Amino acid sequence: MEQANTNMMTDEYMQSMAELMSQSLETPEGLHALAEAILPPIEMEIERKEITSLLLTKHNLPKGQPAKYVKRKGVKAYWISQDGEAIHSEPTKEEVEFPIVRVHSAPVIDVSSLRNGNVWDLTDLQTSAGKEIRKTIDTYSYKALSESIPAENIIDQTGTTLSATTLNQAMSIIEDKEMSVKNLVMRGARFNDLRGWDLDPQTKNELRTKGVIKLYGGANIITTATADMSEILILPDEEVGKYAIRQKLVSETVRQTLRFKVGWLIWMEIAIGVLRPDLAVKIRIVG
Repeated sequence: MEQANTNMMTDEYMQSMAELMSQSLETPEGLHALAEAILPPIEMEIERKEITSLLLTKHNLPKGQPAKYVKRKGVKAYWISQDGEAIHSEPTKEEVEFPIVRVHSAPVIDVSSLRNGNVWDLTDLQTSAGKEIRKTIDTYSYKALSESIPAENIIDQTGTTLSATTLNQAMSIIEDKEMSVKNLVMRGARFNDLRGWDLDPQTKNELRTKGVIKLYGGANIITTATADMSEILILPDEEVGKYAIRQKLVSETVRQTLRFKVGWLIWMEIAIGVLRPDLAVKIRIVG
């Protein structure tokens, strides 16, 4: 995806966007064409660092189909409400419907930037819009996962730093259920605790891997600013929930009430829910 983003910044692409920008104010069709053209880089920015599809199973809903899923009886399902809160079902239910939530960004640009074809102004706007939507989605998925984990799968550790003993204990809860640990989710600052451990050379090299995803004991370490500094989530290699998409990213032009500005409403419809919280584990640092 990084490569795809780089390929869009060619001279031909920049020239094409500059022409679309300068012509966009001439007709409603021009504004519509520009609204469509700004979407691909925003989608790329969302996908570039988005972690939700790594934690939950991505599901593109057929048109008109609700986000309705079968769940295990006796287990509470959790989902994100339209207010952005984590809500749970009754454990006796065997089916659950996750509500559809709209996530959006509303960027604006000065008309002079459009008339002059200032592509870099538009590029900054696209990057900012993508980050805003991505952070909202990732915040929702982390919140649903964190709040869903049952008390029997939570390990409290006193002190201020995560210990190898505690992490290994948490991972063994999943391994005792004949599953493997797939993802460890934590803040980047919490990951620094691991760097201070006395580890074998191979594990140390895995922890030095560049990028968002690193390795520990065969599991991916996903560092994200959406994580709570006092928590580490441990997820198995089996499905725990859904990241359903009902409406893919769309862009609508907003101009009527903006003086000397042109704006867009960039939005999509999603549903986020956890069906098997009993398979996940959480460490809390309570020092």
